[in-house]
Amino acid sequence: MRRGRTRGVDHCCFHVTHRCQERRFLLKFEVDRRDYVVRLRDAAREYGVSVLNYVITSNHVHLLLWTDDETGISAMMRSLQGAVGRAFNRRKEREGAFWSDRYHPTLIQNGAHLGRCLFYIDMNMVRAKAVEHPRKWACCGYHELSGSRQRYRVLDRERLLHCLNAPCAFAEFEEWYRLTLEEKLACAYHAREPLWSECVAVGDRDWVERLAGRIPGGRGEIVSHEVPVRMDEAEISYGLKVGSRNERGLVARMVGEKRLERRIGH
Repeated sequence: MRRGRTRGVDHCCFHVTHRCQERRFLLKFEVDRRDYVVRLRDAAREYGVSVLNYVITSNHVHLLLWTDDETGISAMMRSLQGAVGRAFNRRKEREGAFWSDRYHPTLIQNGAHLGRCLFYIDMNMVRAKAVEHPRKWACCGYHELSGSRQRYRVLDRERLLHCLNAPCAFAEFEEWYRLTLEEKLACAYHAREPLWSECVAVGDRDWVERLAGRIPGGRGEIVSHEVPVRMDEAEISYGLKVGSRNERGLVARMVGEKRLERRIGH
């Protein structure tokens, strides 16, 4: 599938990660992971958030989300994580926190960088050596992206194609997705790439530098992940790292300021 060039700056795609308390394996049973998926689907609809991909592991979650208002994700996550934790505690007759203190949101640039994040999420359980192929892990977006699941869908595939800048039919997308994933599985390189979950934004260098300029005081470090193959500049994703204290507030300010600029015509 051919994907067009990224068109402008769009701050609406987020890679969200959240770990269980003390990295405990509170989601080790599939019944609990499936419960999370059902609640994710319902919460996304309630708060107007599109789910583009996801994987629910035994001790943390990866969510690829789109929204036209960052506060929708914040509200959805509060509701979702609270409901999951309360339901788990009732079933297990336990007390105490289920999730770690806060989730981590990373802005992802539309187009090629969003595609790389999409596959990075897909490969999570392969990297962890839990499965040899994403299709063997039930609670992930692979089954909808590949077209093998038709009912009870969680993903907004139409929104995903739009954010990938991919004007094509779903059948064409599914073929491209399956072929690209098989290519990645055939490659021996499955290392973790921390920029996708540790940065506040990931995209091309110009896009990230513009965001870095929005940080009060000019604080921020631009990083890239070194890969064991030669890649040209256009194939590298860059991340913006800042201190962890107020990351979510910083993301919200950057999104809000850019939206205001578009509104007033700058």
